[in-house]
Amino acid sequence: MSTPPPTTLPGEYYRSRLGRRELDGLFATASEGFQPPEIVVSHERHHRTFSAPTLNDLVAMVQAAPLPGDPDEWDNLTYEATDPAGKRSITIRLTAERVDTHVTGSDTTLVYGSDSKIRIYLEHKRIGAIDSPMSPARKQMRKSLVGVATFGVLLWYGYFWYTPAPGAAPPPLTILGLLTTVFFVLALKEWLQDRSARGCLEPTRQLPTGSLWSRLPTMEKLTAIAALVAAVAAVGTLISAGTDLFKSG
Repeated sequence: MSTPPPTTLPGEYYRSRLGRRELDGLFATASEGFQPPEIVVSHERHHRTFSAPTLNDLVAMVQAAPLPGDPDEWDNLTYEATDPAGKRSITIRLTAERVDTHVTGSDTTLVYGSDSKIRIYLEHKRIGAIDSPMSPARKQMRKSLVGVATFGVLLWYGYFWYTPAPGAAPPPLTILGLLTTVFFVLALKEWLQDRSARGCLEPTRQLPTGSLWSRLPTMEKLTAIAALVAAVAAVGTLISAGTDLFKSG
C-alpha cells in the first residue's frame, strides 16, 4: 500500500507589523505541539547564519557577534519546527515586507490546524497582515488624489483662465476650494494610515501601540502638518484673490 503524499499549505502575507511581543506570540502559536529540540530560529547577517532554539537566544547571539552594523536592525528571520515522525513541519520566513509560511506533513488535521492558527494570528488587527502588498488605505488614497487633481485643476482654471461673460456669475471658487481641501485632507489621512500600517520586523524592540497618530515617527508627523498647512494656505489664497478679482471686475 503506497503512502499518501504529505499535505502542504503555503501562505503569503504582507505588511505585518512584527515587534518583539508580536514575534514571541507568533512563535508560541507555531510551536504548539512541538518539543524545544525540534525548533530552530535563525537569522542571516553579513554572510553568516546564526541559529538558536529561541528568539531570545538568537538576539543575544547576534548582539554579541563582532560584526559591523546596528545589531537592532534586522532584515530577515526564519522559524523552523519539525516533527521527527513527519506528521508536521512548519517554516516561517519573515522580512519587513512579507511573511512566507509553509506548513506540511502527513497528519492533515495538524497541518490545517497549524496553518489556520498562524493565519488568524497574523491577520489580527494588531499585526495587520494582508494578502496584497498594497494596503486598502493606499488604494483609497488614489481615489482621493483624483478628487484633489480634478477640483484643483478647476480651481486653478477658474482663477487664472476663466473669464465670465458680462453679467454672468463668477466661478464658484469657494466651493471648488472647499472640495479640493476636503479631498486633500482625505488623501493625507489615508497616506498616514498607510504609513502607520506598513510592515516592519523588529525582534529587539516593542512596537508603539495606540492611535494612528501615536504610531507615526516624528518626521512623518511634521511632514503631514506642513503639507496640510501649505495646502490650506494655497487654496485659501486662490479663493481670496479670485473673489477679490471678480468683485473688482
